Amino acid sequence: MKIGFDAKRALNNSTGLGNHARILLNALMRDFPEHEYLLFSPKAKEEYLEQLHGKFNIFFPETKFQKTLHPLWRSFGIKTDLKRERINLYHGLSNEIPFVTRHSSPVPFVVTIHDLIFLKHTEQYPFVDRKIYELKTRYAAKHADKIIAVSNETKNDLMERYGVEEKKIVVIYPSVDTEFQSEVSPKSEVIQKYKLPAKYILNVGSFFPRKNQRTLIEGFDLIKNKVEEDLVLVGGVGTTRNEIEALIAQKKLTQRVKIISGITNNELPAVYTEASAFVFPSLFEGFGAPVLEALFSKVPVIATKGGAIEEAGGKNSLYVNPTNAEEIADALLRVLTNETLRTQMQARGYAHAQTMSDKVFAEKTMRVYKEVCK
Repeated sequence: MKIGFDAKRALNNSTGLGNHARILLNALMRDFPEHEYLLFSPKAKEEYLEQLHGKFNIFFPETKFQKTLHPLWRSFGIKTDLKRERINLYHGLSNEIPFVTRHSSPVPFVVTIHDLIFLKHTEQYPFVDRKIYELKTRYAAKHADKIIAVSNETKNDLMERYGVEEKKIVVIYPSVDTEFQSEVSPKSEVIQKYKLPAKYILNVGSFFPRKNQRTLIEGFDLIKNKVEEDLVLVGGVGTTRNEIEALIAQKKLTQRVKIISGITNNELPAVYTEASAFVFPSLFEGFGAPVLEALFSKVPVIATKGGAIEEAGGKNSLYVNPTNAEEIADALLRVLTNETLRTQMQARGYAHAQTMSDKVFAEKTMRVYKEVCK
């Protein structure tokens, strides 16, 4: 088969949707090299091209008009490219497909829909962005031949909000970078580079209200004198970054809470591996990739009760009310002071993670392609 992909995120985004796309593309190329993979993107950054392994055919807008108005090329003009290249299937990797009616489409479409956060947490998105996401996601849900949802939570949202038939949706859990799927030896250079504490609790996520670092800090403050571990927050910029820094200062935790930015994908596994526990009190996620990264790193996980995060974390992680600082504090104390529990969570969590390896991810996705193309 000749399989085309909307590769905008894969070739331009550092985290989240970009990682998801690159993990899938690399796994497909490794495990199903007999197929041809064509990537369509308005542009590409060299650092992400280097993260792809194998011979991908990459296509960019050709005319000056297409390059200038590349969103229109991705949504409408790409139809000509797909027909010219005679591809068998096109996969929209991030909630959207071209605006091409099914009867006039040169190929069948598969779309991966990650979440409907823009409907549930409107405060995180400007009005215009919300409307664009809503338009593209609703269209993709209606017109794609098959929808891949990254969790049952997303599947249920699609059925409830957009009236999508259940038989049209396949749930395929994402995987994590191969760096997390092999034994990671402690990397002293990474620890030294970021001046990480000798013992620490880890949280990874951007600084937005739904990521809920505030309650995590409040929970840590309740047990700071009962544990040796400090708290390490890994994340880039976000609307609540300044607020979180102010809270740390207000509670006089500047010596116990450390914020780190700029960690690369190659460095991140070492940061996970050295953690005593991973805490993820996010208010909502389409899946919760950092939870899976922690499990692959054999780190005990404490996360939000209910929803997609429990799908990522499995039955042997601990779950709490994310708005209750006391619950977070109690769960931390249980994990940090009970070696038997911690060891059990590490082993069983790692076993659960194997059900979401990149090999499984690629196999289930290829099964969808073959079903759509038969």
